[in-house]
Formats: sequence, structure tokens, C-alpha cells
Amino acid sequence: MPFASTMQGTFIKGNRVNYFSFLAEDNVKVSEAEEQAKSILRKRHKIDPEDKTAIGSANLEREFGQMQGLFAGISGLMWFVGICTIAAGVIGVSNIMLIVVKERTKEIGIKKAIGATPSNIIGQIILEAIFITSIAGYVGLVGGVFVLQLMAENIQGVDFFQNPEVDFGVAITSTLILVLAGVFAGLFPATRAASINPVIALREE
Repeated sequence: MPFASTMQGTFIKGNRVNYFSFLAEDNVKVSEAEEQAKSILRKRHKIDPEDKTAIGSANLEREFGQMQGLFAGISGLMWFVGICTIAAGVIGVSNIMLIVVKERTKEIGIKKAIGATPSNIIGQIILEAIFITSIAGYVGLVGGVFVLQLMAENIQGVDFFQNPEVDFGVAITSTLILVLAGVFAGLFPATRAASINPVIALREE
């Protein structure tokens, strides 16, 4: 092997081999293959099985697992922050819609007086809440895509961060979450609006 011969010539190792690497077959854990390789080397070189320091090794599977765990933790943190942000947004939009319902009490009373059903009122308020959350969410999504585009244009020479982009599935999921957030944000104000007595509402100034 050219690499092995070059290394032996460079470091004057002759025919001595003190470093090698191997790959495990599919569906075989690297840690198991590592222990089997060490066991074979101990037997061939008559090394005490209890001596754990005679043969050194580096397991990339373990390091890869640690990296995966790190990224999973970062992903979990991002989800936690995102959910908290959405919850805060839902509360904010819900409060706004409560104020809107309060200011439009007379309008709602007139609609109910001329035949609007509670489901009509609830549907209207929820639709407005969905519209507000969708617009705000899409502005944030467009802003995020713009920031990623700036990063893609300015990050050079770092392969790990090359070509950042928004996954299409993530965008669709975000849209569905925004719609659900709008429904939850408008549900309580819509219920309040539907319970307004038209007679009392028409007396509001």
C-alpha cells in the first residue's frame, strides 16, 4: 500500500506496523469489531487480557455518536425556544383579538341581530387570528431565508457551513404550526364574541 510504505519510509519504521485502521461491515457495531480486533491482537502477541493500556484505539463511531448527541441537544433546545416563542405569540395575538372583540362589540351585536349565528362569529374571529399569525410567520420565514442567503454568500472555505438552506418540509411544517397557532389564538376571543348578547351589545357606546 503506497500510504503504508510512505509512512514507513518517512518515520523509518521498516517492516514494523504500529498503526492500522479498519471498517466494520454493515449491521455490525464498530465497538464490537474493535473489541474483537483487540482480543485477536492480545492472543497473537501474548498480551495479558486484563492489560487495557497495551493496545490503544480510537473509535470514530463513539465520536460520531457524541457529535450526534450534541446536535440532537442543540435541535431540542431550538425546538424548546421555538415552542416558547410560538406560545408567547399565541398569547399576544389572543390578547389583541380580545381587544378587537371589545372594540367591535356593537358590530358583533348588529351581526347577531340580523341573523349571524355563533359559528359565523367564531369563524370570523378565528380567521382573523389565523391571518395575523400567518402574516407574522411568513415575514419571519422570509427574514430567515434572507439571513441564510447572506450567510451562504459570505461563508467561504468552511465546508461544514456551505450552502445553508431552509428545508421544504420544515417550511410546510412551519405553515401548519402557524395555522394551528392562529386557531388557538383566536379560540378564546371567538368564544367570548359568540357569547355577546345582541341587545346589550347594541346599547354599547
